[in-house]
Amino acid sequence: MALTQHHFSLNTLQWITVSLGESTGEPGSVGWEFDLSTFLPKQPVILGQVAEAGYSSVMLEVLPTQTLQNYARVVADSGLRLSPGYVHIGLPEEFDRDHAGDPEAHFRWFDAIRRRAEETTYMGLDRVFLAADMAPGRPRIDDAAAIGYAFDRARLDRVANVIGEAAEVLKAEGVTAALHNHVGTWVETEEEYEYVLDAISPSLLAAGPDIGHLAWTGADVVEWVAAHADRISDLHVKDMDLSIAAEARATHTPYFDVMSRRFFLEPGLGDVPIVDALAGLPEDFDGSVIIEVDKPSMEPFASAKASWAWIAENYPEAAR
Repeated sequence: MALTQHHFSLNTLQWITVSLGESTGEPGSVGWEFDLSTFLPKQPVILGQVAEAGYSSVMLEVLPTQTLQNYARVVADSGLRLSPGYVHIGLPEEFDRDHAGDPEAHFRWFDAIRRRAEETTYMGLDRVFLAADMAPGRPRIDDAAAIGYAFDRARLDRVANVIGEAAEVLKAEGVTAALHNHVGTWVETEEEYEYVLDAISPSLLAAGPDIGHLAWTGADVVEWVAAHADRISDLHVKDMDLSIAAEARATHTPYFDVMSRRFFLEPGLGDVPIVDALAGLPEDFDGSVIIEVDKPSMEPFASAKASWAWIAENYPEAAR
């Protein structure tokens, strides 16, 4: 079965990153609204606009300010289906926490993973994107993005171990983890992504790539998807100006400096060969293709509609 419009979903980042272009990169200045109680009344309005734009599915995102029951009601009222959500895990030592000899602290490090497993299964899903954490203050955010800056093999081994443990926690709850690459994290480049995937059994960890972030690092995303098609459970797609990406890699540019430019674009407006890459997925692919515009090039609702117009132009409706 080739891809149809039914496979596509939307991450609602358009509505919460509109001020990122003015960000300094400092915590609290990035325009990230999900954590604020003031976002609660906006959520049903946004989901209504997602449906109005043409989507039948939206990425799972339970707000930290709401209960599962409330989220389920909001989603039901919108008429949308849900696609897999996202969770990240960091290294304890990077948060000044030494878990050596403290099994309780080590166990609790994965509490957020368990909560996301609970949200996932409560909403009837069984997959989730799993990534290394990303935060301002890291060298790949503040110094140089998308080039594997400050690479350290021992640290990457630690990251792989922690991701493997998180995947085991998720599996115990009936949820399959799909490894997600992201510029700014310790799993950033194609080589780092491959390394972690190779370190963990496919029976425990699927691949859940962001082909836009891979393209940002200079990877050939058409070849990558074709080579890993059988391991991909779901994926994120985005478009971007790859000339800006190449320039930024050459000059060691901080993450938010790249983001402040007209870099992220709606599908079809940039240079990422999205259609060609997705053509490498198996004929029987039954996962979600999540459109993610990290920073919209237009007003958020217009961005969602433009993204859906690209889907409608390139993919047929599902057979009834």
